Amino acid sequence: MGKGGFVAIVGPSGVGKDTLIAHARRALADDERFLFVRRMVTRESNPFEDHDTIDEAAFADGCTNGGFALAWRAHGLGYALPAETIAAIEAGSVAVCNLSRGAIAAARQRFPRVLVISITAPADVLAARLVGRGRETVDAVAERLRREAARADQLRPDLVILNDGPVERAARELEVFLRRLMNSTEGSDLSRGL
Repeated sequence: MGKGGFVAIVGPSGVGKDTLIAHARRALADDERFLFVRRMVTRESNPFEDHDTIDEAAFADGCTNGGFALAWRAHGLGYALPAETIAAIEAGSVAVCNLSRGAIAAARQRFPRVLVISITAPADVLAARLVGRGRETVDAVAERLRREAARADQLRPDLVILNDGPVERAARELEVFLRRLMNSTEGSDLSRGL
């Protein structure tokens, strides 16, 4: 691999990962060293998740033929990153992506330099956001949050961002981290910063 790296943005549903990534993308739009990777998911698009929709046949074909930089399944859905992600990292870019926590190990096998940023929020905030989406019952949300609590200690992130207040505050924290990451490695191999 070249000098680039991969930044995985992880956290439970409803924590605001896509919102924070969108803010960072806008703030860093003039910096070509960053690539904000758009996932492909075997689910129709919706206002709560930023992705491109692919069907199961296209997902299976991409997995079989090596058409993705990374692919995984979670919650009964197929997720994939476009193959162009690899070329961007090899060229020295830092690729930033909303990633399932269960795919971190695969990302570390695929990309030699990976940082993990965990977005968190208190359980009551998450519950209100998830119920507000209208995709799950209150009981299903409570069960999801119980599972999340059991897995929380398994993740060892490089940065934790608490997203329980004004979105601008958490978005700024992500932006500052990404700028420092790139500035600390400018002119040198990114592996020193990752």
